[in-house]
Amino acid sequence: MVTSMSGCGGQVVSVEEVEKMINDQVPVGSDKMKVKAFIDNFKVDALKITRGNFYKPTIRPVGLWDEERITELWERVLELINARIIDAKSSFLNRNDIFIEFAIDRDGRMIGYSVKMIGTE
Repeated sequence: MVTSMSGCGGQVVSVEEVEKMINDQVPVGSDKMKVKAFIDNFKVDALKITRGNFYKPTIRPVGLWDEERITELWERVLELINARIIDAKSSFLNRNDIFIEFAIDRDGRMIGYSVKMIGTE
């Protein structure tokens, strides 16, 4: 999946655009290997994207997830997998990355995800 986005102020891709891509291509309930393929093939223009592997969390993640949402999902989470879009929105003095994390349940299905812009705005 190659996506070409453009915008003003140095924004290449928005959280909303990433959420739409996820909803269109790997909606909640998708098999974990489909989620992995989505991450492995995910591209946004020429931006650098770091990709993680599945891991079993030992503590509940904070910062990337809405607290209410992760509390609702936490008892069902077996694995997490993530990706990071470097400089999704940047300027001379500011850098903002988009962090994406998917939660996988014991049946190997994606039960939720988080997409969040983090940086200096």
